[in-house]
Amino acid sequence: MIIRIQIHELRTGMYVHKLEVFWLKHPLVRNHMLLTTQQQIDVIVESGIKEVWIDLEKGRGPDSQDPLHEQLALPRVSGIHEEIAQAQAICLHAKGEVMSMFNDARLGKTIDTRSTLPLVDEIGGSLSRHPAALLSVVRLKTHDDYTYLHSVAVCALMVSLARQLNLNDEQTRLAGTAGLLHDVGKAGVSLEILNKPGKLTDDEFDVMKQHPVMGEDLLRRSGENEAVLDVALHHHEKINGSGYPHGLKGKDISQLARMAAICDVYDAVTSNRPYKAGWNPASAMHQMASWEGHFDRKIFYAFVKAVGIYPVGSIVRLASGRVAVVIEPGESSLLLPRVCVFYSLSANHMLRPEVIDLADRYCWDSIAGPEEAETWSHYNLNTLWMSPVA
Repeated sequence: MIIRIQIHELRTGMYVHKLEVFWLKHPLVRNHMLLTTQQQIDVIVESGIKEVWIDLEKGRGPDSQDPLHEQLALPRVSGIHEEIAQAQAICLHAKGEVMSMFNDARLGKTIDTRSTLPLVDEIGGSLSRHPAALLSVVRLKTHDDYTYLHSVAVCALMVSLARQLNLNDEQTRLAGTAGLLHDVGKAGVSLEILNKPGKLTDDEFDVMKQHPVMGEDLLRRSGENEAVLDVALHHHEKINGSGYPHGLKGKDISQLARMAAICDVYDAVTSNRPYKAGWNPASAMHQMASWEGHFDRKIFYAFVKAVGIYPVGSIVRLASGRVAVVIEPGESSLLLPRVCVFYSLSANHMLRPEVIDLADRYCWDSIAGPEEAETWSHYNLNTLWMSPVA
């Protein structure tokens, strides 16, 4: 639904459908865009515009918030928490864009893949401002959101990994586009199988395994780049040849497809599903590193550097016998992030949340290892890394 609002009602997270002016020329503002910063709103206000049209299906409204917005709304503060506030707005917008794309595919319509480029750029912009914010926010998915936000997550992870591998801007944008479109073939899988709350039967899994072929066919009919087609078709291949649909081995799998294989699995195993709680991100890194023959080792090590050994939101056990949540990557070392301590194992009780910078020269504590996320699933620990703790 598209509605007209007064200029004073503009908020970040709204999607501007039309500005109703022709004289405003500014690199931060245009028609058909998501408002992610206060600066964009200031430019519109200062232009003298009195009213704008916003799209409620692609962003928030003036009087109510999407449930995801309510869950992730944060005060404007500096550092990662400011970008978390922008990242949740991007996720809200992206979910609608990907959902619309999947719905068109289910109806047999050709997908306008070029329309995804602004979204890839928005995701890349957030990662440039603070790499950990969007990657952390997009892990928070409901059952209904999973298929769509998984595509957004893989896009973000692909962009981060491409930058870590020093790919040029064009290749990085291509990697993000491939990540966003990698699972579009699932639009050809019945919703009964796609949304099944339990484990798939062997027959159902055989149907699910057809989605790479269906995705490649759909994107080819849409005129997409060959590299993007290849990722859609081969992101489930494994280095040892045990993947599908073609059982490719080693360098027979393209670099982008080898990248996508890692990004796809990481987001899948760290996301909550109806039948299985998501893994602790730090545990996921450890487990994936132990899978022989699954991933390209060189690319996987670059992925660890891009995302972190202890990604934001990871639950860790400290040498002091306390449990903490990683709230921000370390600036000097992957092993020394900032954490928020919340539990004492020795005393067996909750502690008042306390932020500790493990890289601080006066810090006497360190990480002993990751904790299993399921052990702490009855605590709402997301608030510890999503909001600043005094």
